[in-house]
Amino acid sequence: MTASEIERPAVARPASFGRRTVAIVATTVVALAVGARFAAAILVNAPAAPATLPREPIAGVTTGLAALVALWLGASEDDPLAGVGLLFVGVFGLLAAAVGLATPAAVAVATGTGVVAVGFRRRLTVWTGAATALLVAAVAVALAASFGWPELRPIGSTLALLGIAATPLFAGAGPRAVGVGAGAFAVVVAVGLANPFVAGATTLVGSGVVGTSLVVVGLAVAGVVTAASVALREQRFALLAGVALLAFAGVPATLPRAVPFALGIATLLSLEVER
Repeated sequence: MTASEIERPAVARPASFGRRTVAIVATTVVALAVGARFAAAILVNAPAAPATLPREPIAGVTTGLAALVALWLGASEDDPLAGVGLLFVGVFGLLAAAVGLATPAAVAVATGTGVVAVGFRRRLTVWTGAATALLVAAVAVALAASFGWPELRPIGSTLALLGIAATPLFAGAGPRAVGVGAGAFAVVVAVGLANPFVAGATTLVGSGVVGTSLVVVGLAVAGVVTAASVALREQRFALLAGVALLAFAGVPATLPRAVPFALGIATLLSLEVER
C-alpha cells in the first residue's frame, strides 16, 4: 500500500461525514413536518377538535420541504443513477406543490423512486432488496390508483403497509426489538377489534389506508416500533428519519404523501444501508 492510498480515506471522510450529517438533519426536519401533518389530520377529525386546524397548508409545506431535500440529495449523490431519480422526485414534487401538474408529477415521482432503488441496488441484500421492492411498488400502485385505476387502492395500501412492516430488515433487528414490535402488534390488534370504527377512521384519515385488514395495519405498526427501537438504542438517526418519513407519510396515494414516502425510501438506501 502506497502513502497516497493510506491518505486518501482520511481526506474523503470529513466531506462524506459533513454531507451525511446535513442530510440526516434535513430528513429529520421533513419527518417532523410530516409528523405534524399526520397529527393535524387526526386532530381535525376528532369529535372535540377545533374546526380550523391548517391541514392543507401543512400538506403543501411538507411536500415542498421533502422535494427540496430530495433535490439536494440528488445533486450531491455520488451514484449518478440514484441522483437522477432523486432529482425527478424533487423537481416534480416542487412543481406539484407549486402549480399542480398532478398526473405528470405522479408519473415522475413513481419513476424517480424506482430509479433511486435501481441506482442503490448494489447496496442491498436479498432481504433489504425485497423490502425496497415492496416500498417502490407501493408508490407506483398507490399513485396509479389515484390517477386512473381506483380498484388498485387496496393493493397499494397493502403494499405500503407491508413495506413499512419490513423496515426492521434495514435495522438488523434482534430478538429484543422484535419482542417490542410484537407487543405493539398485539396492542394494535386488540384496540382495533375493540373499536373497529375508530381504528378504521384513524388509519384512513391519518395514513390514507383503504381496504386493508387490521392484521396488516398491526404488522406495519410493529415494523415501525421495531425499527425505531433499534434506531434509538443504537443512535442510528438516518434509520429513524427514514422510518418516520414512511410511517407518517402513510399510503403514498397522493403527491403530498408520495413525495415524503419516496424521500423515506431514499433515506434508508442512501444514508442507512451504507453506513
